[in-house]
Amino acid sequence: MVTDIRIKALLSSIQKSFDGSPWYGISVVKKLNGVDWNFANVIPQNSKKSVVQLLGHMINWRVFVLKKLQGNTDFDIEMNSEADWPKIEIKNEEEWNELQTELQRTQTELVKFLEGCEDGWLETKVPGKGYNFYYLIKGIFQHDIYHLGQIGLVYGMLKSD
Repeated sequence: MVTDIRIKALLSSIQKSFDGSPWYGISVVKKLNGVDWNFANVIPQNSKKSVVQLLGHMINWRVFVLKKLQGNTDFDIEMNSEADWPKIEIKNEEEWNELQTELQRTQTELVKFLEGCEDGWLETKVPGKGYNFYYLIKGIFQHDIYHLGQIGLVYGMLKSD
């Protein structure tokens, strides 16, 4: 049972934004469940990314967080590289589901790790970086929310065409 206030608050925010009832509306899981995989690869005329690329980007940055939680000093993602924005394309519904399963795996790992932490740990510097774990953990669910909005916009453009 998590009793540390800051860890508990972070866990609550991470879980609500991912598959709960966040204050701003739809969670990541609910939004993705509403996406028809047939549209997931399409890049709308007024956009630069597809839903699949946005999802791949979210997963890659969650993997970055997990690597840092494991103490990996060397792991990094170069901004605007293929590691940052993967060139992926799904071919069927099964691949779409597998991508969502990978996102769920990162969520499960993140939550499990945080459940074993205490508030004081949040001030620990992230291996190889100039910021602490509080900044990193808070940032990953803010990152998810940001790209959730983009997914909603991209998919909305596709559905209105």
